[in-house]
Amino acid sequence: MFKNPILLLTYKRPKTTKIIIKKILTIKPKKLYIFQDGPKKEFSSSDSFQHKETLELINKIKNTSKRTKIFFYSFKKNIGQRFIANKVLNIVFKKEKEIIFLEDDTYPELSFFSYCSSMLKNFENDKNIYHISGCNLFYGLYKKKISKEKIFLSKYPQFWGWATWRKKWKKYYNPEISDWKKNKNYFLNRCIDSDGEYRFFNHYITKNSKGSHIGWDVPWIYKLILNDKKTLLPNINLIKNLGYDHNPEGKGAKKFRNLKIGKIQKFNSDIKKIKHNLDYDIFLRDSFYLRKRIGVIIKNKLIRIIRTFSGQS
Repeated sequence: MFKNPILLLTYKRPKTTKIIIKKILTIKPKKLYIFQDGPKKEFSSSDSFQHKETLELINKIKNTSKRTKIFFYSFKKNIGQRFIANKVLNIVFKKEKEIIFLEDDTYPELSFFSYCSSMLKNFENDKNIYHISGCNLFYGLYKKKISKEKIFLSKYPQFWGWATWRKKWKKYYNPEISDWKKNKNYFLNRCIDSDGEYRFFNHYITKNSKGSHIGWDVPWIYKLILNDKKTLLPNINLIKNLGYDHNPEGKGAKKFRNLKIGKIQKFNSDIKKIKHNLDYDIFLRDSFYLRKRIGVIIKNKLIRIIRTFSGQS
């Protein structure tokens, strides 16, 4: 039986939710927390059907589960992307000191779980490491290892399959970035390495600080980079995104569809000898945490509009 608690965040994707729950139950976890955000007022009939189907699917699995204790929370009202992570982790962290976090479109390779378990155990008291990522986008794209080490450190947290500890999450996370005015100059001039990265974080953190950006991940990324806290990554990608029916603005989403995944081997006794991989940081900086100049953004939008009206794909 797998001892570390697992959290699955879902909404209205019954097909991928079923696939991922089935994968999780393969390892026979002792505890599985499942959260479903509530329906929006402007739901279409199709949205409502999928939301209800997801709820019924989870209840069915919960009622038939014998080996795993499933805690299912289905919210009546929509909490929304900005506050959902804080809401569900506040609930879980009243009972647990650590968590492995998956969403309804993040499909894990089985060794993802043993990897997270080892990292949670070995780095619980490390004051430098706050985040564990199962997603290695470089390997996912090219099926090549960017590091000779099985595990390495990065500046950037990744959220397609991840884990953290209660004490570290509680220390820094707040869904509202209220200190941006005070820290803006230091963050953008001392923590950022390129013009594209500067534009990316200035855009998204500023939007969040004004309450207009709905993503829950930006405050965590901001706090960890600001305080020079690192993320653990495997040299093989362990997560595949199954639900790319959306296109997150500014994150180079298209190129990261259909990622390749592989199995990570067991770790040896010198697991704590972890190095920071600057090559991976540069790769992410130039391909993921990148926002183009406003003129280029407008030009690309105009091209898409013209193609749409002309019938081009």
